[in-house]
Amino acid sequence: MASMAALGTSGSVRGGKLGGDDGEYTAPAEFPLVSTREQFTDDGKLKAKYTETEYETVGDWQSNRTNDDTELVIFVHGWSLGETDARDAAYTCQIGLEANEYDQFTVGFTWDADMGDGIGWSEGVAIAEQNGPKLAQWVVDHNDSGGLPVRILGHSLGAKVAVETMASLHEREREDAVESVALLGGAIGDSVVEVDETYGESIKYATASFDNFHKDDDVVLGTAFSAAEWTEAVGEKGVQSPEDAPGNYTDYDVTAAVADHNSYYEPGEGCLPAVVETFQ
Repeated sequence: MASMAALGTSGSVRGGKLGGDDGEYTAPAEFPLVSTREQFTDDGKLKAKYTETEYETVGDWQSNRTNDDTELVIFVHGWSLGETDARDAAYTCQIGLEANEYDQFTVGFTWDADMGDGIGWSEGVAIAEQNGPKLAQWVVDHNDSGGLPVRILGHSLGAKVAVETMASLHEREREDAVESVALLGGAIGDSVVEVDETYGESIKYATASFDNFHKDDDVVLGTAFSAAEWTEAVGEKGVQSPEDAPGNYTDYDVTAAVADHNSYYEPGEGCLPAVVETFQ
C-alpha cells in the first residue's frame, strides 16, 4: 500500500515519497468546483440516493469569471485527494495556466478519490469510472445553456474520469462536445486510447483535440501503476501503438520539463507551457 499511495497526490501535503508535490498552493475557500463528493461508499458503490449523472456546483462561480473569458478549463485531480486538496490542486493549475498567459475561467472537478479501505486503488478506479457520466452530464448541461467552450485537463487517475467522460458523451451522441482534452501523467493503460480499444472511438467522436503529456521516467506510473494494472500507463510511454491512435490524438514527451508525477501542472516546474500551446 505504501507504493500505491504515490499514485495520487496523497494526504494533506498533496505529495508522496515517489510523487513529489505540486507546489503546495492554497485555494480560496470559494474556488469554483463541480462536485460529486460524498456520493460513493467506501467500497466504490454509488449511494442509493444519488443518480448516475448527478453532480453539484459549489463555490463562487460569478466572481471568478470575467467578461473577457472565452473558454472554460475544468481540472480533474487524481487518486486519493480529499476535498480540500482537490480544490488546491485545481487552483494550482489555474495559477500555472495564468503564468503562461492563459487567463481563462478555470474550475475544478472534485470526486471521491479518497474512498476505500486504506484508500484503496481498486475503489478509486471504480469511482473514477462512474464519474465519467457525471462530468459528461455537466458538459451537456453547460453546453445546452450556452456556456463557454470546455477544455478538460485530467491528472493521474483523473485521466480515467476524462476518458469515461468521452465514452458517455459518445453514447449520448454529443459530437465534439469538448474543445480539447489533455491528460497529464495519465494513470490509464497505454492501449485503451487506441481506435479499436476501449476509448479510441469515443475520443475521436466527443472532442476536437486529445493530447497526452507523458513522462518516460515517471516513477509512480512505472512502478505503482504497472504493479497494480499489469500494463504500462499512457502517462509514461504514450500510446502503445501510435499507428492505431485516433486522428485527433497527439502524444507529447515532457520528460525533460516535468520533475515528478505531481508536478505536471505545477507552476514553473510542469508541462503547462506545452499544454497551453495546444490551445492555440
